[in-house]
Parts: sequence; C-alpha cells; structure tokens
Amino acid sequence: MTLDGLLTVLALLAAIYAVLPAVQRLRLGLAWKSQALLGIVAVVIILALELYEVRPPACPSMFGGVCRWLVLPEGEIGVSRKVAFLVAFGWLVLAVVIHNRSRPSLASVPTFTQLAQDLLDEEQFGDALKLLEPRMDLLARASRRRCWQQRLHDWLEEFGPTGSNSWAALARRPGDRRFAGETWPAWAARPIRLLARVVPHYQRAESAASDMLQMLFNSSKLLDYVAERRPYFGVALIRHQVYGAADFSERFLSRLIASPGSALYHELATNLVTDGPVAYALPSRNRLLHFLFADARHTEQISAWKGVGGYIERLLDGEERPDYWTWLNGDQGWFEDEQYRDPIFMGLLFFDIMVRSAAHQNVLGHMWLYYLRHFARRLEAGYDSSGEGIDQEAEFPVRAARLLYELAQIVKGWVELFENLPEDSVHRQFPPRRESPGSIPHAAALTLGDVLATVALSDRIDRGVAQTLNDVILRSIRDFHDDGADLSRMREWLIQALLDGGNTADRRRYYNRLADLFADTDHILRHEIEDYATELENRMNEADAA
Repeated sequence: MTLDGLLTVLALLAAIYAVLPAVQRLRLGLAWKSQALLGIVAVVIILALELYEVRPPACPSMFGGVCRWLVLPEGEIGVSRKVAFLVAFGWLVLAVVIHNRSRPSLASVPTFTQLAQDLLDEEQFGDALKLLEPRMDLLARASRRRCWQQRLHDWLEEFGPTGSNSWAALARRPGDRRFAGETWPAWAARPIRLLARVVPHYQRAESAASDMLQMLFNSSKLLDYVAERRPYFGVALIRHQVYGAADFSERFLSRLIASPGSALYHELATNLVTDGPVAYALPSRNRLLHFLFADARHTEQISAWKGVGGYIERLLDGEERPDYWTWLNGDQGWFEDEQYRDPIFMGLLFFDIMVRSAAHQNVLGHMWLYYLRHFARRLEAGYDSSGEGIDQEAEFPVRAARLLYELAQIVKGWVELFENLPEDSVHRQFPPRRESPGSIPHAAALTLGDVLATVALSDRIDRGVAQTLNDVILRSIRDFHDDGADLSRMREWLIQALLDGGNTADRRRYYNRLADLFADTDHILRHEIEDYATELENRMNEADAA
C-alpha cells in the first residue's frame, strides 16, 4: 500500500461514515474510544511501514513449513507495503466487528440518553427509538440500581451491622442481605464501607436512565407515534417493572383499542385458534398478545384490563366518539364484515383471551371480568331501535343488540369453563362468600345474572332481543348436568346468581319479567331447567309474601 492508498482508505472511511444512518453514526460515536484507539494504532503502523520501510521480523524456525505461507515474497511492490495493506484491511475488519459487537456500558448511559433526548426534542422519534430499543434493558436496570457496578457500590456502602430501628435500615434498598456482614463487629466492617468511596456511585447514570424512562412514559406525541408506527417498542417499555410502566400500559392499550387497524386489532383478528376447550393459542408471532397473556401473572401486574375497559366505558358514555351511538343504533345487517373494526367487539375478544388465559394457567383472580356488566348497562342505556328503516321484529334490529348477544355468549362461555377445567384448578373451588368471588366461573355467573337483570328490566331493549338473550343465558344452566357432585353444585350456584340479578332492588318486578320471558322459552329448554322454574316460583311467592 502506498501513501495514496492510505489516503484512499481514509477517504473511504469518511464516505462510509457520511452515508451511515443517523442512528448508526450515534452508535459509532458511543464507541469512539475503542475505534479511535484502533485507528491510531493502525495509522501509526501503516505510516511506519510506508515512510521508514520497516521490515517485519523473520519467521521463527519453530514454525517450520508454515513459514512459506507467512512470509510475503519480495517483488516490485515490496514487503513493507504489502504488510501495510494487510494492516489497513485488518483495521477495516476490526472496526466493523467493534461496531457490531459493542455493547452499551453503564458509563455511556448519560451520553446516549442525552442524544436520545435531543432527537425526541426535534420529534425525530424513529431515530430516537432505534437508538434506545437495544438499550432498554440497561436503562431499566440502571434506573433501579441493578447493574453490577451499582450493586457493588451499594453492597460496600451498606456493608456491616445496621440497627433495626435506625434510619439506615429504613432507607436500605430491598433485596437479599446475604454476605452483607450483618454479624461483623462495626469496627471490622468500617474499612469495607470505606471502599465504597473508591467504587463509582453511577448516580448520573441512574438519574439519566430514570429521566429518560419517565419521558418515554409520559410524552403524548411519542405515545401517538409508538401506537401507530412502533407498537412493539411499547412492549419493550412495559416489559420492565419500573415506575410508570403500568400507567403507560393503560394509555398505550387505550390508544391501540381506539385505533381500528392498529397492531392490537390485527393480532386479535388473527388469534382465534383455540388451544383446547379452555384457552386460545398465543403464537409468538402475535407479540403483543403473547407478551400480555402468555403469563397471566404479568397481566395482573400491569392491570392490562384497565386501558381497554376504560376506553370502552368512555366510548359508550359518548366521551370518545359522539357519533358512535348513531352507528350502534343502526342496522346490523353487515355486522359480520364490520365486527373486526369495532372497538367494543374487539374489546370483548380481548377480555375473552385474557380471562381464558388466566383460567388455563391456574392463576387465581377474576381478571376484572366484571367490566362486562358495566358494558351491558351502558349498551342498554343507549339502546334505541326506533330509527328509520330499522326492523324491530328482527332477531337483532341494531348493532347494539348484536353486541349484547356477543357479550352474553362470552360471559356464558366463562361460566362453562368450570366443566372443562381440571379438578384441582383453583377456579373450581367454591368461594366461601358469594360476593365478588375470585374464581372465574363463579365471578362470571354473578356477571351473567347482572346482564340478565339489565336486559329483563329494560324498557328500551326490544322484546324479541330480550327473549333471545334470556334463552341464551338459560342454556348455560342446562349445560351443567346433574351429577350429584361439583357440576350439580355449580348449577345451583348459577341459578341463584341469575335470580339474584346483581342484587337488583326491584325484586318483584324482576321476577315477574323473568316469568314472562320463561313462559315464551322453548318448551324443551323449560323441561330441562325445571329446578330454575321451581326456584323462580319460590322467590316470587316470597316477594309477594313480603
């Protein structure tokens, strides 16, 4: 290689740097120390070979026949220039390896967070997220002082005995206290504590990481960008259990369910394959649903139901889309084509996947399935089939009627999980009290009773719709066959829950409406649920006597 060749290599490196994407240039800047050291060494060696024609040392005799491959032959160009070329080539290769293999360090946190801050301020969200995404784990650990350098400093600083009632004990970070010198005398532990002054505290890294995470969690413009363009970066934000993640999860899921065509809609629409009689399959390709529901304990930790449930309540209250009720009270003839773009239908599907996942994984808790009773009440409150061109004699005159039917079917399916769950499942254990049980089938039975009361007592819902929903709900009783054991006991629980009707205040009116609906029920179904009819009659007599 000649000096002209060296200048060509330097020009090539400059050209490559110029065409690199902004994020790659930022990454290169973070590893500038190692790149600079490599470049200085390479340039010095090349200049020495070119200017002074330094010859490489002779090949050691111990290598024997291998030397014929290691020794460069003399020629017109000369050995030193050939070695210079190899050095330049090795420099290029090592520079690429360092760039690809370099990992962010704790000390680099303030630097790259400042770069990300500048990009976010300029609303270059794409470049900022590309810079931050591979470093999210480091940010989370640094903000919680879980990096090994921080833990070493804290261990040294807190080493030794601490009074149980002292301020130091109260301020101590949670975690395992093994090998913490609790049994050491204070005079022996003091030198160990002094070593903490030598080990860096990394307070700047902790503060920079915390500030960056809070900006990511609380920026409205960034939330809009993530929900629309980079939804799986939202998963990276929620994944780490840091302060603010649960609140971000609520806003993030609310934004996704509010946007037909979002990643959440796509995954819900393509996640309809069941994994047995209890739960849906959660393929890894559906990264959002797999992250949320593959471990239902994680679902509880981030309260995944809040974002979706809260948005649907606001939507039905008219706070999100004022024209939505006009659509709900329109003809439902094309609902089959519209359902996968409807927030309520997709929200119901979201709850169905979530609740069934918890039941399948034997995670105790009702997963806030009680949201559906509130959905039913709001659907009833806005129901209106008096619009022009609406056939009130149809099975489902308006879309709101169809959604009530889908809601009842989903809750009914949760009740029927009882029969398909293993006998040792926590969700087959009968709760000691009927109020707010934690097991899913029993909580669903109470919700189904509430839905039945909402429909039966409504003066807005068409009679035919009320009859259809009544028959759908009563079939859940028939499906629990009398086996003299748990199924019989669950059947009795369900009957009591339906007749309680969510503890409706006007019991007499409620029982009378149930009796009217039961009189028009299919005679075969009436014969199969005679125990329901008997209990209803007993309650009506008690109400009259009172």
